[in-house]
Amino acid sequence: MGFYLFNTFIPYYGFCILVGIGCASCIGFFLCKYLKLDENDFIIICAYLIAFGFFGAKLLYILVSIKIIDFKSAFSSIHSFNNFISSGFVFYGGLLGGMAAFPFVKKVHKINSSSYVKCITPSLGIAHAFGRIGCSLAGCCYGIETKSHFSFLYRESIIAPNNVKLVPVQGIESFFLFILSFVCFFLVIKKSKITVHYIYLFVYSILRFILEFFRGDSARGIFGFFSTSQIISLLIILGVLFITIYNRHRNIRFLKSREFCP
Repeated sequence: MGFYLFNTFIPYYGFCILVGIGCASCIGFFLCKYLKLDENDFIIICAYLIAFGFFGAKLLYILVSIKIIDFKSAFSSIHSFNNFISSGFVFYGGLLGGMAAFPFVKKVHKINSSSYVKCITPSLGIAHAFGRIGCSLAGCCYGIETKSHFSFLYRESIIAPNNVKLVPVQGIESFFLFILSFVCFFLVIKKSKITVHYIYLFVYSILRFILEFFRGDSARGIFGFFSTSQIISLLIILGVLFITIYNRHRNIRFLKSREFCP
């Protein structure tokens, strides 16, 4: 699904991804300048994040959808291979892949990549929000059937069921991602001591865990009662809680040790 521009077909999903990357880049560079960080280092980090994120998103998609992927058809021609590479991604795979890029950049380029997380977090949320709009327009990641007036109806989708009222999970996720990104951006601007990326990970994981119950597509991996994304969401939530509690206790012990210093 898409539109034509000067006789060239532009898919909705790809268009939204480009708009998201453009907006995310503007926000990232603004915050980078605001926090007086090196813009060249920021570009290097983003390049690795995109590469690692793309690989991670594709790899996780293959792992959760391996039973339904026709690899023989995917590698039968250049056109088929192109379609296989350019479609089918899982956000959490991209997120985990991107996180793996930080220590790599630090080791190879000697960049203190952790300093740039504050710039990247709101940018990531914005790019993700536009990506979900693309999902909604393309028909992927669609919701379950509903009788509610608060629904989305597809007419000519090749992925989602047509002429059936569906829960607009992509639109709901996009809406809350915009709000979450704005909150993270505001916290960075105000130079809050709150760890912004923990806020993003924690809140988004809760949101994603809930929305997964309203997803209607089957190509996302189901293990028992939960989907792959719900399992990852739970692990992230527990991980953020553990790190937060651990850091809090460590800071308390440090302050107490300072009190007893002669």
